[in-house]
Amino acid sequence: MERTPNVWNRMKGLPWLAIGGGLLGCLLLVALVPPLRRGVANVASRAILVVASPFAPDIKGFEDLPDASKVVARDGADVGLLGLEQRDPVRLDQVPPHVSQAVLAAEDADFYSHSGVDPSAVFRAMINNARGQTQGGSTITQQLAKLNYVGSNRTFLRKFKEVLYASKLESKYSKDELLERYLNQVYFGEGAYGIALASQAFFNVPPGQLNPAQAAMLAGKIRSPNGLDPYKDPGTVQSRRDQVLRNMSRQGWLGGAELESALASPLGLGPRKATGRGVGSATKAPDFVAFVGREAAGIEALGSTADARRKQAFTGGYTIETTVDLKATDDAVAAAKAVLGAPNDPTTAIVSIQPGDGAIRVLFGGLDPNLEFDPASQGRRQPGSSFKPYVYLAMLKEGIDPRSQFDSASPQSLRCANAPWTVNNFEGEGRGMIDVDEAMTRSVNVVFAQLMARVGPEDVRAVAEKAGINRDRLTPPECAMALGGLREGVTPLEQASGFATFAAKGLAAEPYAITRIKDRRGQVIYERRPKTNQAFRDKEAGVVNAALKRVVEGGTGTAANIGRPVAGKTGTSENYGNAWFVGYTPQLATAVWVGRPEGDVPMRNVRGINVTGGSFPARIFSQYMRAALAGVPVQELYTANVDELNLKSSVSTLVPPPPLPVDTTTTTSFNPDNNPFPTTTVGTIPPDTAPRRTIPRPTTTVRPTTTVPRPTTTTTAVPRTTTTTRAP
Repeated sequence: MERTPNVWNRMKGLPWLAIGGGLLGCLLLVALVPPLRRGVANVASRAILVVASPFAPDIKGFEDLPDASKVVARDGADVGLLGLEQRDPVRLDQVPPHVSQAVLAAEDADFYSHSGVDPSAVFRAMINNARGQTQGGSTITQQLAKLNYVGSNRTFLRKFKEVLYASKLESKYSKDELLERYLNQVYFGEGAYGIALASQAFFNVPPGQLNPAQAAMLAGKIRSPNGLDPYKDPGTVQSRRDQVLRNMSRQGWLGGAELESALASPLGLGPRKATGRGVGSATKAPDFVAFVGREAAGIEALGSTADARRKQAFTGGYTIETTVDLKATDDAVAAAKAVLGAPNDPTTAIVSIQPGDGAIRVLFGGLDPNLEFDPASQGRRQPGSSFKPYVYLAMLKEGIDPRSQFDSASPQSLRCANAPWTVNNFEGEGRGMIDVDEAMTRSVNVVFAQLMARVGPEDVRAVAEKAGINRDRLTPPECAMALGGLREGVTPLEQASGFATFAAKGLAAEPYAITRIKDRRGQVIYERRPKTNQAFRDKEAGVVNAALKRVVEGGTGTAANIGRPVAGKTGTSENYGNAWFVGYTPQLATAVWVGRPEGDVPMRNVRGINVTGGSFPARIFSQYMRAALAGVPVQELYTANVDELNLKSSVSTLVPPPPLPVDTTTTTSFNPDNNPFPTTTVGTIPPDTAPRRTIPRPTTTVRPTTTVPRPTTTTTAVPRTTTTTRAP
């Protein structure tokens, strides 16, 4: 259809005063002289159609009903529906005449005689609205204009536009076409849009089998689909139904015997069942489907703005092909239930990504369907020691050999980013002089604090960002990042993405859920293109992989063993508020988070233990990955020997700088109130844990914005220790 050019400009210069005066006179005549009402109303309606139709705005796209988009899995299986408006359109000749007649009796008995606008109803609505009262005064055609174009704001301008759109619809479509569209579009409650889903939702029958009483009940609900709830207030709904039945009789659409029979019948409702649950409505993987909706808001093929794209995704009736693996999703749910399925247990989030590609295979936000956010992609929590691999890789880039020896005595006072900092191990334990690999395996905090002091927060931030962590989570760069102390925290999705980069030999891939979008006609309007970059050298990633393999083989992550080559890292935040295990094989990288959805609530004495990354998260990871990878060929993780990197420094014994005076040292504090500037001291930190927000600051000066030169302690080369306990 041709778009009317400069619609509103063409309306300038018309004799609006004369036309408006004439129409107002007709409206007054209709309102004041009831015997003349129908004839004058029809004349006025047709006059409005003739005058307004040429100037009505474009109604392009009216043929396409708003409809939820279908989300399908990587194997083509249906996942669920994205959107509020789910429909099963029917033709007008597929429903009995009394269904259409019931709707007309309830909403617009003169539908077939007027030209889209009921002048008397409009006049009454104008008078009542001027008095501060609300009244619709809309014909079925006007309701279609409101539903599809102008919205429901009760203003005179909106009503005027509604009339213009209605006139355009009347000039283009037949009455039967408009009524059919109305029956398929209008909302009946219980998530049911259109007569077909409504008949199934309330009576469990197809629309062709509705009797007059059932049709009248559904028609009566249109005016207030949620307020007229037959399950909660059957008496009010039955009264409204009977009113519609009597209107049908007055119009000659229902005989006396039929009326009496219908009035005497009970509502006869079927079992209550909602046909839609709104955003991310799905029978499978609801968290993933909701994520698809958010990702769609960034796809330009769907519109020019984020809001327009989101609306299109939810109402455009698209087929959205995605990356989700439903079998793996079921495995994740089963593992979560098996390990943390009791009513008072913490919740969990599980995200799996295909390394080197970025395809999200699983995005599971926990067993509670009533959460207002998705912990898997929206829950930003402190990662604890699961952040240490980024420090380790920054160390390699700095040229420090991981076989270098560090003093693991606790506590240690040192200077980082030009600020004094004191760090403790769990219960103050130390293991003497140990190398960095041993510190990673045992998750020794003071060694990674010393590494941060030498490498610097900026370099660690750069590594984490390249791996896949959002830069906003890492701003400003803080020394406490060495132990997972971030101002905002990270999501399981980000951690899965970051570790997937290690699994893919340093190839970073942007996570994604949508692979292809097709419109109602099967035309492809969007297709995903790979977004990857070589973030790190393959040998750098290989050395990290070797270190993280040892964590599972004989360190804090032994419970995450899956019977095939796997690498990973545990993490626990302050006061056991968050627990993580993030691990990977060459085919799948997975982040498991365990915590309380309401915040960093200490998880002490949960089933008799304090929850750490090596407990429930590692167990969930193990059970899930064993199931998800069943039948998948075993592959060796790519590992590299550190000697292949040709690091600029040799194996050394790195002695920490002398302790700072006690009165000028800020001790790392793990403040439960989320205060980013701690002022108190906490004595113990679990070995795979870190403060939630440990941001060291001097006690007597404003924190500098520059970093001091890294320590230049003279070192002596020593052979690699032979006393470290390692798994074969």
